[in-house]
Amino acid sequence: MKNRGSITVTGLEDINQQPTVSVKIENGNVWMTKHELARLFGVLVQTIDANMRSIFKSGILHDSDVTITEKQEKDGKVRYVTFYNLEAIIYLSFRINGYCSKLFREWVLNSLCEYKRLKDKQPEVLVVFNSSDNQTFISYN
Repeated sequence: MKNRGSITVTGLEDINQQPTVSVKIENGNVWMTKHELARLFGVLVQTIDANMRSIFKSGILHDSDVTITEKQEKDGKVRYVTFYNLEAIIYLSFRINGYCSKLFREWVLNSLCEYKRLKDKQPEVLVVFNSSDNQTFISYN
């Protein structure tokens, strides 16, 4: 899948540096695999699976609305990879209790709401929230 966007948390390695959450939204969305989400939130893949099953079972979100499954062939092997969109990632972050999920929730509350309020949305945008000074930076590419 091309142009999936991305979510990264930087500044965790240095205790003197404040963590920064960067979200690159492409074509109005971000798509991530469960392995990428596990790395982002610092949890096991099984934790992502269990929480996504619970979200879908509860009816809060419907699997078909927030996922895309893509067939990938590598070294003669075929596998199917499921990608979760930004809406699913946001719901997931509120179910996982950890430092990186907390940082992402702060980004959601401080940054994504601002982006949604914009009248002229660009096809690609980078939204960065710096927790040390509570500032949001929005860049259009």
